[in-house]
Amino acid sequence: MRYSLLPCANLAAYQMKTNEISSPVVNSPEAPPIPTSWSSLGLSQEALALIEKAGYTTPTEVQTQAIPHALAGEDLIASAQTGTGKTAGFVLPMIEKFAGREGTYGLILCPTREIAQQTQAVIEIFGTPRGVRSIVLIGGINMRRDAEAIQSYPQIIVATPGRLCDHLDRGNIWLDFIKVVVLDEADRMLDMGFSDQLSRIMQDVPEERQTLLFSATMSPTVERFAQRILFKPVRVAIGRPLSAASTVTQKLFWMKEESKNRELRRLLKEEPGSIIVFTRSKDMASRVWRSLHSRCVYDATFIHSDRPQDQREQALADFKSGKFRVLIATDVAGRGIHVDNVAHVVNFDLPLEPEDYVHRIGRTGRALATGKATSFATPRDRRLLADIEKLLGHAIPSETIDVSSADMNSSSSRGPSRGPSRRPGGNSRNTRGPRR
Repeated sequence: MRYSLLPCANLAAYQMKTNEISSPVVNSPEAPPIPTSWSSLGLSQEALALIEKAGYTTPTEVQTQAIPHALAGEDLIASAQTGTGKTAGFVLPMIEKFAGREGTYGLILCPTREIAQQTQAVIEIFGTPRGVRSIVLIGGINMRRDAEAIQSYPQIIVATPGRLCDHLDRGNIWLDFIKVVVLDEADRMLDMGFSDQLSRIMQDVPEERQTLLFSATMSPTVERFAQRILFKPVRVAIGRPLSAASTVTQKLFWMKEESKNRELRRLLKEEPGSIIVFTRSKDMASRVWRSLHSRCVYDATFIHSDRPQDQREQALADFKSGKFRVLIATDVAGRGIHVDNVAHVVNFDLPLEPEDYVHRIGRTGRALATGKATSFATPRDRRLLADIEKLLGHAIPSETIDVSSADMNSSSSRGPSRGPSRRPGGNSRNTRGPRR
């Protein structure tokens, strides 16, 4: 059966207008003064009461600039550092528009399952008390369960592009009455290869709609995509595109590959608060967890795309609740981790892409809080570090632990370190999977 996401309204009254989707992206000719308080953003008293109840005292810069335009129904391109409150910047206006209405009018597209789930969590905080319901369509969930959720006709759907296209292909869903489309972290979705899925989805939603595009970077690929799907959008740019937050103190330690586990244990003993450890691969994330567990570090868990969805959700929930102080993650999961008050981010391996460095350390120092970011580097990582520092616009303060100058010079022409190779046969303790 095919379920149409119809609003409870007369179909004859719904008329579609032609929109110049391919119009060039332009700035708003008349930018309004930037408000400085929640009450000056044009939100209702109901919204302001829920914001106060949630403990948000002052809007962030991206919220103060994005919310008025979103409420006015304008298309929007917003680029800002990660951790600046972009989610509330589009969730609050959507709830204002859909409160008290029946039918599905809003669609939010996210790059990963975790981001989709955490976006829905924000909708529940501000929308549920006002009768605005939402569902999440992500991989790893039974399709029949999704179909039942679709039949509930929520006001807002939060989905990953691949999962939504699966439902479109099966004829489970129509998008004929969507009024607002949000593309959250559009650059990441395009980097992950969702270009065809996004294009297909945008063809299925009405031409007469509001489109909000949020992106940490505005590469030529993102610009071309924006020109195809937005109509005379207003631009909101906070700070230098893809720059590290000034509230994060960065440091780097040069060391040998075999010293990383020892130095990580030392850092975990010395540094208080919650810590996220990033690795370059799924295998390395599991190996780091096993190394810590073998040395009686039991307050650590790990997350990567090979773990079943329920285990990923449980690991993230346990980290958020404080059951585990340390979370080991890969870059794929990195953008899906939105946890308040993360004290420290550790780059166990430097990322292969400099942009991922900024996204990683953006897990701390969020919403103007302070945080620390410590990176481990081997001599083979010199080129990666040079690319990262070029993107940042400055050098990262560094210290040398157990690497000689001869090691540094001899490794300058090699590629990045891939981690220690496994010995033939291997130690059974190092090759056995983590306990479930």
